[in-house]
Amino acid sequence: MEQQLHVWFRYASALGIQTGSAHSPQNQQTTELYSARTKRRSAFSQTTKALFARLQRGYGYALLLWVFAVYINGLYCRRRIPSAMLTWLVATILFTVQAITNVLIIAETLWKQQEHEAFLLLLQRIAFAFKLRLRQPIEQQQFVLNLRRHLCYLLTISLMGLWLFLLTTFWLQYIGYFWYGLWFIITMRVRIIQLLIYLRVLRHYMRCLCKQLCQIVAYHTAPNSQMLDYNCAKLLTLEYLLAVKDIYALLYEAFHLLNEFAGWSLCSIITCCMLDISCNIYWSQLSLDGNASRRYYYIASVWWLCPMIAIVWHICQLSDACKQLDRLIANFLSKIIINSSLRSLRSYRLCLQQFTMQLQLLPIKVSAKGFFILDMPLLMSIFIAISAYLVILRQFVNF
Repeated sequence: MEQQLHVWFRYASALGIQTGSAHSPQNQQTTELYSARTKRRSAFSQTTKALFARLQRGYGYALLLWVFAVYINGLYCRRRIPSAMLTWLVATILFTVQAITNVLIIAETLWKQQEHEAFLLLLQRIAFAFKLRLRQPIEQQQFVLNLRRHLCYLLTISLMGLWLFLLTTFWLQYIGYFWYGLWFIITMRVRIIQLLIYLRVLRHYMRCLCKQLCQIVAYHTAPNSQMLDYNCAKLLTLEYLLAVKDIYALLYEAFHLLNEFAGWSLCSIITCCMLDISCNIYWSQLSLDGNASRRYYYIASVWWLCPMIAIVWHICQLSDACKQLDRLIANFLSKIIINSSLRSLRSYRLCLQQFTMQLQLLPIKVSAKGFFILDMPLLMSIFIAISAYLVILRQFVNF
């Protein structure tokens, strides 16, 4: 899985977005064993890696300077409009938030690369744990094909919406900060799509874990109705339960690393999307009111709002699904405790209690650096905030 993710997002590094290392830990171990035979080749490989890392870091700092230069140039060239001060102020605030978001994305690439590589390594360890410890086929090839189709779908929707908005804006002869913020917009779109793919992978593994716990519950509740050619007795062993518990610990660590290396950019992207949706709805209202500077803008806003709302809804839905699967795991454990309290060994019951306590104290959630938790109730909060902003803006216009 790590190799596929690196191949899919290898070009995203040009935008300053984190990508996986081309040298996986397995390849590094192979190189170390091989270096015992040929030390010269190993030294050359290490030097090449160090040089590549320095070049990548230098490119990240150059991108930071590029973002500041584009932002200052945009502010200088798009001066204030005396007849539409509120519109200019709203557009400038949105442009500023987009620039800040890009700075945070590049900063995470520079200073959170180790956490990102540890996250990709954890995904690989989780897949190996399912195969080796639980002996469960997780349909990796089919899942990778579905994930690739989903990635193509997300990229197509984003590019089509951006292209149609660009054509419509040319026709309306209004650009604003669009050309100055185009790099920022593309970077944010690619970053949020990357995080969507990561969440789909984590949701897939949580579903596989729920499937295993469901089999354990089924064995406890109906031991006589079992599948043929399947050793169901191993489902009651302490070793099997410890394997499930360890995989859950790996999943929790993966979510923690996701919040660690992508928390600031995730918080800033969601905030920027909320402001962008508010601004576009506000400008569409001005267009419907007959504003000369925003004539027919509601036609362009459709192509901009639909992909953005779909992406925000999708990431909240995926995060909420992971949260619900975590509750489902806790529900399965409760059923196992009820049905196995009398006939199980003391060590088995103790492991179940520890596992349940871990679920209660350390629930899985996708948090944007503690500012908010991504779930479906967050969408309602976003819509309420957007409505409040629109009411305030309309009051200023009427005033």
